[in-house]
Amino acid sequence: MFTKKRMIIKILLINFIFLISTIPILAGTTGKIAGKMLDKLTGEPLVGANVLIVGTNMGAAADIDGNYYIINIPPGNYELKASSIGYSSMTIKNIRVSVDQTTSIDFKLNEESIQIGEVVVSAAIPIVQNDLTSTEAKVSGDQISMLPLEDVSAVVNLQAGVVDGHFRGGRSNEVKYLIDGVPVNDAFSGQSSLSAEINSIEEIQV
Repeated sequence: MFTKKRMIIKILLINFIFLISTIPILAGTTGKIAGKMLDKLTGEPLVGANVLIVGTNMGAAADIDGNYYIINIPPGNYELKASSIGYSSMTIKNIRVSVDQTTSIDFKLNEESIQIGEVVVSAAIPIVQNDLTSTEAKVSGDQISMLPLEDVSAVVNLQAGVVDGHFRGGRSNEVKYLIDGVPVNDAFSGQSSLSAEINSIEEIQV
């Protein structure tokens, strides 16, 4: 069965000075999950505790301070499971990973002697993202699939401040489109353009 690679579209608003600059624009295609592994009762770090993204081979072990980091994660929703010898395992569902962002998830595990078994919780998207340094809107692949639209540009035009490809009153040549971190330009005009099948999009960032 033929499957299409899911793509990440990133739209950057750039000033004219950057249009004529020779400095390259870099954009990532993955995100990161980081946090702490702690004893729920004492608050002490659980050195060597394991964290695994369920259904993948991606994971990490907590360091001497209880910190863990999982990098190079494609955008999407994930389930994270933490475990440590002598402690009940804990699973957190519905964890959203976005491009160029760190999702913070901390685990506080109970000692196994408490006999409560595995703990399962559902993650919530924070109202304020402390690591976000600019105005940003995101549309996930799941949200796109529920829209009665057949064109990627139509999805972009639904975002606040966008009218017919013009962002916050700016000109069309002040917009940079990137797919999987690579700038996309029209073959004839040389200007940045957006052309992709809507069912191949994993996430759109504006």
